[in-house]
Amino acid sequence: MEPLVSICTTTYQHSRYIRQTLDSFLSQKTDFPFEILVHDDCSSDGTVEILEEYARRYPDVVCPVFEKENQYSKGVPINETFNFPRARGKYIALCEGDDFWCDDGKLQAQADYMESHPDCTFCFTNGYIVEESQSFGPDWREHAREFVPYYESERPAYYGADHRYDLGEMAALSFVPTAGFFFPRALWEQVSEAYHHRMCEHGDLKMRLYFTALGSGEYLHRYACVYRENVPGSAFQVWKKENAVRTARRAASVVDMLDEVDEMTGGRYRAGLAPLRDRYLFVELWNTDEKHPAHQADLRRVRRQLPLKQKCVYAAKHLLPRRWIDALKRREAKESKH
Repeated sequence: MEPLVSICTTTYQHSRYIRQTLDSFLSQKTDFPFEILVHDDCSSDGTVEILEEYARRYPDVVCPVFEKENQYSKGVPINETFNFPRARGKYIALCEGDDFWCDDGKLQAQADYMESHPDCTFCFTNGYIVEESQSFGPDWREHAREFVPYYESERPAYYGADHRYDLGEMAALSFVPTAGFFFPRALWEQVSEAYHHRMCEHGDLKMRLYFTALGSGEYLHRYACVYRENVPGSAFQVWKKENAVRTARRAASVVDMLDEVDEMTGGRYRAGLAPLRDRYLFVELWNTDEKHPAHQADLRRVRRQLPLKQKCVYAAKHLLPRRWIDALKRREAKESKH
């Protein structure tokens, strides 16, 4: 019997976490079959051996592939290149190899909703954030915090109940847990050509905005997954260590992506996308190495809107040598960790 859902997972040096991840998939209570597609990106810490063990134990469910060379470092999008094309399910669910699901009814609830609402193009849940080193005893939830809203300032955009989001509302949430993503495989095939038109390193943001733009995004009010914070090698950890120029380029890629989504939807949600777009324009402005970045109309507008104190700090930063700016950025990242 063909699987209804393909669970797509990416791993790299996840030997400390991957058993809990896979067990959380296998413990799902469903009235349909599912498959677990795992891509390992040339791990050397024992992750490969664990995946091989699970593939032997569950040969009809767990389907790993192993790379001889790391693909992510080459800029290759992993799920899009290696997992999605081999998915057989009508739906795709995501969870990275250092996260896991904590609700054994998650898949059934999302599949039931999508089956009864074929006009919905994206589904997601809430989840918990825990420190990477946290143990998971009976009271682990007491030491976790909710994922959505990620920032307290975004609470007005969070309903705390099942809710159908349009694109503008979705853009008001900076982050939602990737481990809660669920969408029709046919949708991926529909958007693939336009989706790859521009590179955007915030792939989860790009995915949920594109998919919501094609219909709507349904939030199911369930705390269904767990995101481990401060995992070595995770995107957030990499971003904290990158230099300012690299940060500016990453922010610019998000702005380009938002412009493409805006064009794709005929500008209907421009007002909703604007605050998110301005946030990334600010990051680009703040970190760029250009001596006169405000020659761009958007960056000039963002600079004009800065409070006087920030304008002075910005001016001072751009008189300093670039190595000093990068040192300040590393110091800020270190202090924010504490």
